[in-house]
Amino acid sequence: MKVIAPHHRQVSARSTSAGPNASQQANRTPAPSVHPQQPAPVKPRTPSPSRHKPQGVPEDDAVYIVTLLTDKPHHDRMTNWRTQYFPKRINKLDAHLTFFHALPGSKLESSIIPVLQDVASQTSPFSVRATKPFRLKHGIALSVAKTQGSQQAQGVHRALQQAWLKDGFLSEQDRGGCHVHYTIMNKVDDDAEVAKAMQEVQNTFQSDVGTAEGLGLWRYDRGWWKWERRFDFTG
Repeated sequence: MKVIAPHHRQVSARSTSAGPNASQQANRTPAPSVHPQQPAPVKPRTPSPSRHKPQGVPEDDAVYIVTLLTDKPHHDRMTNWRTQYFPKRINKLDAHLTFFHALPGSKLESSIIPVLQDVASQTSPFSVRATKPFRLKHGIALSVAKTQGSQQAQGVHRALQQAWLKDGFLSEQDRGGCHVHYTIMNKVDDDAEVAKAMQEVQNTFQSDVGTAEGLGLWRYDRGWWKWERRFDFTG
C-alpha cells in the first residue's frame, strides 16, 4: 500500500488528474506529495506478474492503488526515513501504507469510488503507531502496532475487500490479507548493506505516532503514483 502519499490533505502531488467537476473538487485537492519533483525519463515498465494484475479486465486498463492516509507531520517523518535508506535512483514515492495494489480503472465509477465513499463515511480517524523495524528480503520496513493502527486498518481493509470480492476483479495479491507497514528500504541486493542499515535503524528509530485520517486513491503510471482523490474518515 502505499497500504501509495499521504497527508495527505496539504501536500501537492506533482501530477494530478485534469478537470474534476465541482462536486469532486473538495475531495480531489490538494493532493499528497508522493512524487514532489519531475522525474527523469524512466524505462518502460516490465509487466507485473499475474498475481499483481486485476482479474477479468483488459490488459491496457488503468490500474489504481488505495492507501491509508495519515496526518502530515507523521507522514513527513516516515518519508524522511524512506528518503534516508531507499535507493535514491529508484525511489519514486513518499512513505505510504498500501491497502490495494491493482484496482481496474474500468470499475472506478461503478464500484471503486462508491465503496471508498461508503466505508470512509462509516470510519472514524484512529491512531497509527509505527514501531520496530523488520527485515524484508531486500530491505527494511517499519511495522504498525497491533492495537494502534494495525487492527483498525485491517478492519477498514476487510470492509473494502468484501465489497469488491463480489465483483470479482481483485488481483491475487489484493484478495489476500492486509499487513500495513512502511517500507523504508527495498530492492537492495547487497545483504551486508541491508544488515548495516537494519542495525542503524534498530539503534535510532523510536516509535512514531500519527492519525489515520482517510483513504487515498492513486493511478499507477510506470512506477509513479498520480494523485486522484481522498476520502476522509467521517464516521
